[in-house]
This record gives sequence, C-alpha cells and structure tokens, in this order.
Amino acid sequence: MHAIEFEAQTHDGVVQIPPQYRAWKNKNVHVILLESEEERTKVQKPKFIAAALNTQNYRFDREQANER
Repeated sequence: MHAIEFEAQTHDGVVQIPPQYRAWKNKNVHVILLESEEERTKVQKPKFIAAALNTQNYRFDREQANER
C-alpha cells in the first residue's frame, strides 16, 4: 500500500486531491480523516471543574437547609 499525506479544506463533504497527486484519480483508496489541531482548539468549550467541600462535621436539619 502506498500512502500520501496532505491538508485540505472540505467543501460540501468533498475533499479535493491536490494536483500533484492526480495519478490517484479514479483509484480505490482508503481514507482516514483527522481534524486539524488548530480547529480542535478553537471549538473546545470551557470545562467545569467540580468543587470539593468537606462537610463531615457540618450538621443541619431539613428546616435549616430550606431556610438558606
């Protein structure tokens, strides 16, 4: 198996093969798509970091909790 690697922009679900690889046109190929690192960092949402509280010696009843 021969392999080539290039970067391309997708357009309507189509990836254009660069002109230097025209010999690959109309061949059966195995395709693996990898998202660019730059794209991935732009889209990431901020992550929520959970807060840990030590409530071992903290006591209250239901009425006190509802008052808060």
